Amino acid sequence: MTLEHAIQEALSRSELPLKAAEIVKLVKPAVGRAATLKAVAAVLEALSSSGALNSIAAGTRSKPQPLFTPHSLETAAAALLKHWLHAASKEQQAVKLKAKLPAGLLPFFEVALDSLVSAGAAFVLPGAKPLVYAHKPQPSELLDAPLRRSLQKVLQAVNTVRTPPVGLDDLIAWLDAAPSVPPVATISAPEEADLRDWYDLDRIRSSSVMIPIPQTFARYQAWAAERGGVADSQVLRNLIETLYINGHLLLEPCERPQDLPDHERALLVPMSLGPPGYSWCWIS
Repeated sequence: MTLEHAIQEALSRSELPLKAAEIVKLVKPAVGRAATLKAVAAVLEALSSSGALNSIAAGTRSKPQPLFTPHSLETAAAALLKHWLHAASKEQQAVKLKAKLPAGLLPFFEVALDSLVSAGAAFVLPGAKPLVYAHKPQPSELLDAPLRRSLQKVLQAVNTVRTPPVGLDDLIAWLDAAPSVPPVATISAPEEADLRDWYDLDRIRSSSVMIPIPQTFARYQAWAAERGGVADSQVLRNLIETLYINGHLLLEPCERPQDLPDHERALLVPMSLGPPGYSWCWIS
């Protein structure tokens, strides 16, 4: 494996943008002594100049430490925000969270945070100083000491005429109680035979033997809906990856996965080398 290929593969498998020194550690097991900091930095500069990678200015003016990623700047900003949010022990002020981003990613803060909220990977509590949580908090988590004292006073007043009396723990349990949701019907996962049927249907209408995985996922969605269930992108992705590893099908890579919408990027299948697979066909 060449140093360039090792670097591209390491970066394609990382959601986070990485420093040159971090990349050296990832590629050294594959290329050995060729993975010097100077050599890796030269390859990264060449890939950035060609547009294959995004270089993000980070560090300080006196000691710059650029970050590198094959993903879009918006995706890189979202990955960093998600990492910081889920590693923190408590919520963070939005303005302070934004200040952590490298200067090159600051313009993408709002859109990146919105994408995390839409994906359920973050929650923003509005206010004069918006707070950002890794997950939507329980209602009781928003009750600070003054609010709890106020609720206790309310309960003391109403309990003089209420039978049976209500305690603060009872009220908090009611606040946090999740609404009952009807269960989603579960269905068995599709098998290789189902995949072959869907491929045959799409191949008839296609000018290429390679069928995009999102197109196959649409077939899976219809198949699951007919059975009263919901399709799971991870199930299809795992099935195609297993068949690829076992040598039953071929994958065609997606050269710029960062340009895909999130729902299509979730279907990409890792390949042994290079970008992840986007289209597929059977091996005759």
